[in-house]
Amino acid sequence: MTLLTDFDIATDLKVEFYIPNVSLNAFIIGVSELGGSNVLPIAGVFFVGSSLLGSSDVLGGSGFDWQDLGCETSVLRSELGGQVENVTYFQPQSAEALIQLQSYSYDPTNNRTVRPGTPIRARVSRGDVDQILFRGYLDTIDVSYTVDGPNLITIKAFDSFKRVMNTRLATFDTTSGFPGYATPLEVAEKIAVGFGTTMNALSAATIGRIPSDSQTDVIPNTLLNEAIKVGLAFFWIDPVTEEFVFIPRPTTAAAPGGTYTIGNSHEDSFHLCMSDLSVAADSDDVYNSLRVSLESDSATYVIREDVASIELYGTAAIDVSINTTDSDQLNIWADKVFTQSPTRLVQSVQTPAVDRSGNLTHAAAIYPGEVVGVKYETTDMSIDTYYSVTKVSHSIDVNNWFTTLELWKEV
Repeated sequence: MTLLTDFDIATDLKVEFYIPNVSLNAFIIGVSELGGSNVLPIAGVFFVGSSLLGSSDVLGGSGFDWQDLGCETSVLRSELGGQVENVTYFQPQSAEALIQLQSYSYDPTNNRTVRPGTPIRARVSRGDVDQILFRGYLDTIDVSYTVDGPNLITIKAFDSFKRVMNTRLATFDTTSGFPGYATPLEVAEKIAVGFGTTMNALSAATIGRIPSDSQTDVIPNTLLNEAIKVGLAFFWIDPVTEEFVFIPRPTTAAAPGGTYTIGNSHEDSFHLCMSDLSVAADSDDVYNSLRVSLESDSATYVIREDVASIELYGTAAIDVSINTTDSDQLNIWADKVFTQSPTRLVQSVQTPAVDRSGNLTHAAAIYPGEVVGVKYETTDMSIDTYYSVTKVSHSIDVNNWFTTLELWKEV
């Protein structure tokens, strides 16, 4: 992301709604009122009961576009990503945003198009910079008023992942043209196509095989979660394109060139200042005996154990079942998972996305799956290692912009 100098929430943060453009003078079913000021456009109109399918008469344009009516935004809090479940696999969550703004144009009392389900996005925009932070759909709208105004609109919104988890696909079929199984990426792609989107260019193949399946009228939440679990993948929906992002979870034993480091050491070329650091350890995150079985046959399983740890601390066991094809795949999965670090150590780190000079930093453009370093040194202790980002949270108000990264270390 190009650095933006002198960031100002009042001018550089745009909150936009995908609503009818009244300048088109279009009649919008469900929005316009008979006898109101919105009328049918003159040209390119399909008249119900008069026009013929396949004729030159066509439906007029939707009349909808992204509109910024210059509302005053005081708060934006957003989250994108998920968390690691059972210390083994990633569990995605709906991206969400809480936005507070003042606008009579977007007040639902005045604007009948602003209602639950209305598309909304928040982006940083000035000059060559145009970065979408959140894109989703209104979930709840609360408005409060003072005696003489102004109003205060509080919006909570979720991205399209929530719709993916609650949609219904007419068909899901990995039997025709498949060798008895599908890869996790192929399963995710089938769901993307059924939902009406595509796979993001960042997406890549992962480990794992999932038995071929054919279903009709299926809700894809279980199918997608199985693909993420079997493939040991990270997943989120790109806020710019609403495409599926499905990538192998990063291995953080080594960091690629150009990796940013967050901490109190200012010597690194790619440095971000640290404003807060949380370190945590939990006994539930430590295990030394892992049993992985087939979902279709619990009697088929493999075990991985750390004998030295068991002799020293006793057995701390977890059982996991996955929807894969055979014991060979169970062994591949178990070997991959059991090499992970026994503790998470750094749980989260926070950095100001606007530096002391008022300039926007790389923290405004971090996504899940990115590898970042944490370097924190005092006279008594030192933390210097790399982690995978599982969730990115932005908190923006009139005074500050802080980015919080939830982290996880595989090896």
